[in-house]
Amino acid sequence: MEWYRSYSVVTAAAPEEIYRRWTDIGTWAEDDADLEWVRVDGPVRVGATGKVKTGGPAQRITFTELVPGRVMNFEIRLPGATLSFPHAIEELPEGIRVTHGVRFLGPLATVFGFVAGRKIALGLPLVVRTVADRAFAAGQAAVDS
Repeated sequence: MEWYRSYSVVTAAAPEEIYRRWTDIGTWAEDDADLEWVRVDGPVRVGATGKVKTGGPAQRITFTELVPGRVMNFEIRLPGATLSFPHAIEELPEGIRVTHGVRFLGPLATVFGFVAGRKIALGLPLVVRTVADRAFAAGQAAVDS
């Protein structure tokens, strides 16, 4: 079973700046008001683990995919499902499309999607726009200096 929602925005931000925000865990709570904190055991790389805390108990995360300037994904194992947060960058003629998603896979995916996924998905538009806006501003600041 699978439950998936995503949100995308097209921006003039540089893909490298978007990816930098995704892999700099120090920016995550700035970009996502629902996130209290995040910690990673060592550098962000495939297989790296850590914890994130939102409104409930802290959850253990594992980075499962990292492609510089293109893709970032991490997952949380739950009883009966795996929750993942796929992030993607696609280059378009008018800029880049930045997509953040929330996916539950497993026998209880639809239950978790209904219980928790809908709330997470409602926050995606603001988070994606914030990441894109801050990445664009960081790129402009680098050009101006």
